[in-house]
Amino acid sequence: MFRDKKTSARIALILSVLSTIVGLFLAGINPLFLPLIQTLAIYPFYIFDIRHVWTKRAVNKVLLWALGATITMIVISYFMTDSISPLIIQGERYKLEMFSWIKTGVGPEGDINLFLYPKIKELAIFSLLTLVTLGFGGLFLGAILLNYMNYYVGCLLTYARPDVISVALAILMSWPIYAVIRVIGYVNLGVALTMLPESILFRHKLDKGKFYRRLKVAIVCISLDFILKATIANMIYRPVLYHVTRIP
Repeated sequence: MFRDKKTSARIALILSVLSTIVGLFLAGINPLFLPLIQTLAIYPFYIFDIRHVWTKRAVNKVLLWALGATITMIVISYFMTDSISPLIIQGERYKLEMFSWIKTGVGPEGDINLFLYPKIKELAIFSLLTLVTLGFGGLFLGAILLNYMNYYVGCLLTYARPDVISVALAILMSWPIYAVIRVIGYVNLGVALTMLPESILFRHKLDKGKFYRRLKVAIVCISLDFILKATIANMIYRPVLYHVTRIP
């Protein structure tokens, strides 16, 4: 099952959807259950690919997992905004922060003076967790970040103006291109940083070519995220979202 590329990818995608649904159900007991169940769904596939140095497969599988979880969370958030609000770690805080930015243009989303330090701190925590937990902690933190982003997107779409163009633009602009690039960067960074402790733990030579390839992609993507976030967030994304939504 794990060796077949297409089969394992399909299963990972299906599990990302199911784990999000089950995780939300269990989050009523404790919100940590949601990212935990989501991480447990992808980790066996992820670490199997890392063990076989199939780094591209590992990246693609995690991106599929993120896509499945994203679509599921957005749809559920759209239809069940109020009922799932307490279940999403940092969900309500992030939603209100983004709504305020859309309405006023003030906030960390487009201001490098406000987002630079928190993003560097987030990146450092992600890197450390990935290194010390053989990738599990990085995926867990990634699930938390994805969930509150997707909760915000689902909520935002409920305020889209009813005309077709506004709805289409709200869907298109709710997940900005720099955030998509950020996810790709984090996934590549996670794979690279998982390779290091994995090679030490299982006592084999690190594939430096694949390690540096993933690290280079990560550095480029994360740098692009910072640059684009500091420039086009306020210039393009905020004005469009302001005009195609009616946030109270």
